[in-house]
Amino acid sequence: MGCTSFSSITQLFRTGTLKLKPTDGGERVCVVHVSSAHPWTDNRIHYRECVSLQKTGYDVHLIAIESAVEAPKTAVHVVALPRLPRLKRVVFGSVRAVRHGLKTRASIFHLHDPELVWAVPLLRLLGKKVIFDAHEDLPIQVLSKEYLAPWSRTLMKAAAYAAVGLMKMSNHVIAATETIAGRFPEDRVSVVHNYPPLRAVESAATPVAEREKLLVYVGAMGATRGAAQMVDTLNSPSFPADWRLELAGSMAPALADELGAAPGWSRVNFHGPVPPDEARNIILSARVGLVVLQGSRAYRESLPTKMFEYFAAGVPVIASDFPLWRSIIERYECGLLVNENSPVEIADAVAAYAANPVLLEQHSRNARKAATDVFNWTQEVPTLEAVYQRVLSA
Repeated sequence: MGCTSFSSITQLFRTGTLKLKPTDGGERVCVVHVSSAHPWTDNRIHYRECVSLQKTGYDVHLIAIESAVEAPKTAVHVVALPRLPRLKRVVFGSVRAVRHGLKTRASIFHLHDPELVWAVPLLRLLGKKVIFDAHEDLPIQVLSKEYLAPWSRTLMKAAAYAAVGLMKMSNHVIAATETIAGRFPEDRVSVVHNYPPLRAVESAATPVAEREKLLVYVGAMGATRGAAQMVDTLNSPSFPADWRLELAGSMAPALADELGAAPGWSRVNFHGPVPPDEARNIILSARVGLVVLQGSRAYRESLPTKMFEYFAAGVPVIASDFPLWRSIIERYECGLLVNENSPVEIADAVAAYAANPVLLEQHSRNARKAATDVFNWTQEVPTLEAVYQRVLSA
């Protein structure tokens, strides 16, 4: 389904019928979010940004990839495209996604993937307003890939900086962190953190010390995300004998085979990919959350959503001792910091919580307060809305 053309919207502005309110004048401003890499169930894209804009009054369309999990439908108009192999996705998938976006006749295109940067100048030439959502710091990502050959690293680094240059041609850039925002002109970038929305069920949750003796990790699993270290933790001598680990998220078959053969795997409950709300319910059942991403520069300067989902559920965290994460965890006194490469240190931290329910409850209360006061999606929505208002009025 298409929506009101940009020329119609412009006329409404000129006549004063539409005064930067997406529902005034009887016609709604049409926007389309486009991703050739993310599933339509992506939390940031669909359930935070798109839903928030829809509630504000925009007519929101989402072009994204089919999902492996069932998830709630919303008022957002979704086109779920079949998944392609990686090379085909980069070469053909981005063209396919933009073509579907153009069918909506949206006046604002909100792009979400580096492989879509080529479309920025094209869409501007077509008279579209373009917002680019920079989820990650591309140049830092390339530098973090230590397995790349020197010539390949040089080539990819050049491509990353070229992509950043194309992003700068957008009307505005939305960055997920302050570090990413630093790559763009101050007057055309805004930080919209990927903090989770608060849920009523979390405010009435069982006190953390009364929950099952569970560790939890939600999210994609891989070598750089500490999957092996988490499983090896369960076999460490100091790990409490009556605790277990809940894992929820995607995992490559080869890694699943490797971890399945580890001694600690018998104490793991592996859920696989689950819908967003189910993942948060799994967190809500646990006492302690793990976020032991490995020490690449990309991770050191990231703000992992799972950490703030733990906070929202009143779950203290055991986290990698990165300076940015230390500044948050020490300020709000809501977790313990460890060497992310050391299963022994991780196990010792779990043991510390198991032996001290007073500390566990204190860190739980602090985590929940940090979420309700600071680290929640409601705090980010005004910035998102302001970006759209600014782009429309330009």
